[in-house]
Amino acid sequence: MIKVEGNYNQNYTGIKKNAKMQSPSFGASYTQKITDGLHHAKTIKHMKSLEWLKGEIGGILITALGTGLVAPIFIGFNPFVKAPKNATPEQKEENKNTKLYTAMRQPISAVLAILFQASVQKYIDKGLDFVFNNPEVSKHTRLNLDQQEINTKTYIQSNIKKEMASEGKKKPSWISALFNSDAKKKRQEYTVELNSRVKAKQDEQIAEVAKKFQADGKIHIGERNLDFNTTSKLINKQIDSYIADAKKLQKTPEAIAKHLNRAEVLINNETYLRNIFTEVTKENATSKVQELLSKENNNDVKQLLQEILDRPEDLRYSRIQRTLKRINSIKEMCNGTFSRETYRTALLDRNKVLADRIVELTAAKITDPKTADANTVKKAIERIAAQCNFENTDGIIKSVLRDTDTFDHNLSNITKKIYNDIAKGYKKLVESNYKSWNQFTKIGVGVFITLPITCTALNWVYPRFMDIFFPTLSGKKQAAQNKAGGVK
Repeated sequence: MIKVEGNYNQNYTGIKKNAKMQSPSFGASYTQKITDGLHHAKTIKHMKSLEWLKGEIGGILITALGTGLVAPIFIGFNPFVKAPKNATPEQKEENKNTKLYTAMRQPISAVLAILFQASVQKYIDKGLDFVFNNPEVSKHTRLNLDQQEINTKTYIQSNIKKEMASEGKKKPSWISALFNSDAKKKRQEYTVELNSRVKAKQDEQIAEVAKKFQADGKIHIGERNLDFNTTSKLINKQIDSYIADAKKLQKTPEAIAKHLNRAEVLINNETYLRNIFTEVTKENATSKVQELLSKENNNDVKQLLQEILDRPEDLRYSRIQRTLKRINSIKEMCNGTFSRETYRTALLDRNKVLADRIVELTAAKITDPKTADANTVKKAIERIAAQCNFENTDGIIKSVLRDTDTFDHNLSNITKKIYNDIAKGYKKLVESNYKSWNQFTKIGVGVFITLPITCTALNWVYPRFMDIFFPTLSGKKQAAQNKAGGVK
């Protein structure tokens, strides 16, 4: 049985901001453009290029860097290790050389750690990928580690690379990309296509699990099924996510006050705003708004125009369009005739609508997962879908719930989405279990295999390396050992 508790974090679906009532959510392309426009954009890009250091290999390299470059300084110039009081010049020199000899062990240790420990990480991942993703092998593993239905990203990448190679598509080496702009471009294109194919495969696998799940209320894992206890907990986790989305749509008293003030400004200047914005196009948005601002005397309108200019250049025209749509939304919520009282009532009503949905979503949770079956699962999802659907509802409910990811006017679409979201939750659960097993395996391999090998290699390589490249230090060390009664 798979446990939902622990370090598993439910996948957060997120919501699209209500275009009529809230600020817009930026897409990935806009976010990138905003980032590129920052003063420290180059530094941010450089730091992002180092994200790979967050993994196991990055940890090994950072540790090795500290071992090889930092540790020798403190060992070689350790002020607490001194020659005896009243020591002769020879004794002082011997003490100095002994510390240097010991310090030199650290860089050798770091190099060997990279060779033996970092190099094995890739093969551990490949071995585990084969065991837990290949259906013929994974069907014999624990259910909470079986990833034959939703493969690990590395396993999918490996298969996609083979597909692309069979199509004659190969990634140019990074060395060739350094000296050849065409190779650099092809390398980038290869990466973009690889990532696109991997994402498409991941989405396809999620959709297939969701499709089977919707058909009979079971999450299929090859010839096995996820137990209903775990499935029920995944459903309850997903309900919590939808409730969180609904709460984000609710307005605080402070937000309602701001909306009321802004609504008055927009409605009082509606005709004027529509008139001046008719001359604004996507191409001339910046220059035209700057011109309008320079001539404007109305402080409220000046503030609106300034807010538009404060947006990134690519977002200014869309901000104008959203402002006009917001006027339509305000009038719609007031049944065509705006008044501050009517609009305040509408905003309070939307909070009540959301509160009612939150109550019903909470009631849709499976109260006793241990006794759940396929019928319990399907009925719970039907109740969730009913609360996430706003088909055949009045205007106020539609104005609150539309333009979000969590709610939809089409019952069939929202039902399909719910099954898909739960399938994503299952993916997160298995990924969490697999990550723990992956780390445990690597620790075991490190402690019982690579560490002994590294230590053995260090004991063999180090004295020979010192004899060849630092014979003076090596001889001093041997002399010091002989004097202390050490092994000759």
